[in-house]
Amino acid sequence: MDTENECKKIINRMVFAYGAKTVKSLSELLGTTVSVIGNRVARNSIPYDLIVKCSIDTGANLQWVLTGEGEPNIDGIKTEKKSIELSSEALEKLERIAALKNSGAITDDEYQLLKSSIFKVG
Repeated sequence: MDTENECKKIINRMVFAYGAKTVKSLSELLGTTVSVIGNRVARNSIPYDLIVKCSIDTGANLQWVLTGEGEPNIDGIKTEKKSIELSSEALEKLERIAALKNSGAITDDEYQLLKSSIFKVG
């Protein structure tokens, strides 16, 4: 983990996780003071205790809060990985319109329109 300004990045992710507007409001949510957070940032001292509290309070992924990697998984902002199953017919249509686009027979806009018609629900 690159530690240059890492504490500040962590604090910013915690602000996001709580939905706080300011570091002051974050400090209140964490039950600490702005000066404690400011000192941690100034010293680039990773606030492991506050990271754990943030994760418990918000449901945020510990790895994401600490490193910025992975999904945040914040309560109310859960992300889902979705997959699309295509029928062989839809896949063939998609391949044909891609070939038309690549050959210059249709414009990008026409390609997008045709592609979206393949994926219409209903």
